[in-house]
Amino acid sequence: MIELCRLKNISGMLSFFDPDINVLSGHLDEFRSLGVMPIMASKEVSNICFDKYQTFLFLKAHGFNCLETFCSLEESLAAMASGRLTFPLVVKERFGYGSHNIFFVANVQELTFFFNYVPDMIIQQRLCLPEYHLDICNDMAGNVLAVVPKRKISMRAGETDQAETCSSAELMDYGLRLGKELGKRGHVGPLDVDCFFHDGKVTIMEINPRFGGGYPSSHLAGADFPALIVGMLRGEPVEPKIGEFRSGIIMMKEYGVMGGERIDMCRSIIDLNHKDDHEGAASSGEDSHDQTG
Repeated sequence: MIELCRLKNISGMLSFFDPDINVLSGHLDEFRSLGVMPIMASKEVSNICFDKYQTFLFLKAHGFNCLETFCSLEESLAAMASGRLTFPLVVKERFGYGSHNIFFVANVQELTFFFNYVPDMIIQQRLCLPEYHLDICNDMAGNVLAVVPKRKISMRAGETDQAETCSSAELMDYGLRLGKELGKRGHVGPLDVDCFFHDGKVTIMEINPRFGGGYPSSHLAGADFPALIVGMLRGEPVEPKIGEFRSGIIMMKEYGVMGGERIDMCRSIIDLNHKDDHEGAASSGEDSHDQTG
């Protein structure tokens, strides 16, 4: 990557892939020496995010509600014996990404088997609650430029398929606090946060120092993170856009990315279905007016 940046005269760099960020973040000064501006987490922030046990320790140390996390089978069994932890549980990779090797377990036998499925697994409480999401963007000095909360509607293979932006003072406050804490440690650019409400309190599940799969909903709602990033790369003054987005904007990933207010989304889906009906009738040689459905 360093050689490519030198050969192609690259002026800026960011990544959408967690393992790449974890490697590249250890060489940021080398990129900067070539005139490349990394829109990327520092090594400290990357370690906090990529290592899910470090995520837990960081959140707990800074007063954020989070899932109790165990990297020892013995500690988790002791927590269950004391009532701190109860089935069902989640077992997943400590350094995992893309929802690889995530297992839901309902008894000790399943817990023991899946904890030993691959090395470096962690154990967390499973809470079957509606999931929420935060898109956050920081500037080059670690200041928070934007926070957009949303409600997840549908997930597939660890990526958000459908989501709706929402207004929530609690989620906005958490996003601003988290963005500020990670900004102090060198986070630059987009931040992707999974969370939910547990006992009426925002509880963080996971942090990714990159664009998330649900970002298009924030973009469609008016939060233009790429424009903020381009402004930073050009050295232009970039002003915070806190709260500058529309609530109630729904994103659906189908053939492409669809988005808009609920009533417009319904009309778009109806129009798309009618178009498919007419095209199907035309290809079969039938009169579309005789079709019902």
